[in-house]
Amino acid sequence: MKIASTLALLLAFSLLSSNLVWAVGGNTLPSNTSLTVEILPAYSYRADDGTTVVLGEVINHNNFPITGVTIGVSFLNQNDNTLEYKTGSTLLKVIPGNGKAPFSISSTKSDPAIEKVQTKIAGFTSSSSRQQVLSIIPGHLQIASKLSFSGTIKNTGTMISSGTKIYLISYDAFQRVVSVANAEPIDLGPGTTSSFSITSTPNSHTKSYKLVAESDSYQSTITDVTDVTTTLPVIISGTLVTDPQGNKYSTIPVGAPVKITSELGNLGSPTTQAYVYYVQVKNFAGQVEFIGKYSGVFLGQSDNATVTWNPTTDGPYFIETYVWNSDNIPLAPTGPIINVVLVKSQQS
Repeated sequence: MKIASTLALLLAFSLLSSNLVWAVGGNTLPSNTSLTVEILPAYSYRADDGTTVVLGEVINHNNFPITGVTIGVSFLNQNDNTLEYKTGSTLLKVIPGNGKAPFSISSTKSDPAIEKVQTKIAGFTSSSSRQQVLSIIPGHLQIASKLSFSGTIKNTGTMISSGTKIYLISYDAFQRVVSVANAEPIDLGPGTTSSFSITSTPNSHTKSYKLVAESDSYQSTITDVTDVTTTLPVIISGTLVTDPQGNKYSTIPVGAPVKITSELGNLGSPTTQAYVYYVQVKNFAGQVEFIGKYSGVFLGQSDNATVTWNPTTDGPYFIETYVWNSDNIPLAPTGPIINVVLVKSQQS
């Protein structure tokens, strides 16, 4: 995936949460065993246009399908005052018994005062079932500056599948929906197969992908996407740990400035790509000691990036480096790990 380690996920939430809007719980209804339809923990963020986007899933605990699911979202300020209330529905019109369906609801206003969201189920009704006779065969998912996916879908039913919508759902490490993209709707005759493609902007928190389809008559089961590769345009190499004059330390004195410098190679286009270089230092117990960043712009095929660290505690450390773009999407695989950096107090 785009960032494979738990460490990188921690870095994402530690450093780049300024565009997140906290979701308060997954459901404001009473939590008890009689709750038959609920909203799973939501994910929220501020979009480029300033609106707040809320993504999530509704789970139907009944053994029968439901429809007309209405989700109410309250957009709150830091004092929990409601700035806007908006309703929406799930992307699937019918949620099968014991099934799930994603939703995406955005605020109408571009309001920087929105800092929290609350979600609730505002209504639903029982429904006749839709046969799950749409068969999705996932193809290859390629992740670079854009996400590109292709696959095929077959209608194994006896009627035409009109207006068939196919959704690619992205999940983070906590199994929250963090992105939903869709293919152009297609019509499928009985027994026919069609190819489809989906292109979107990848979410840097994504850890897994699933597909689901629905038409006016039929649905598919939820299908995992497993054929995923990542092509990243930047390479991190030649990381050095030195004093301010560029001399290598044998051991680093506590409080002494440490320059951590990496060579960055730009294999992609444009050659004027902006980037953010991150350095994370952890002790051998797994605790984060330091996180620093440097913002730069490639003016050609290479650049050097430096972050300064002033250690405050003696002991052994290891260093990891990352390069992301301004949209928090990785541009490079994690750089080579500097495994042992020894810091000693002057009295040692």
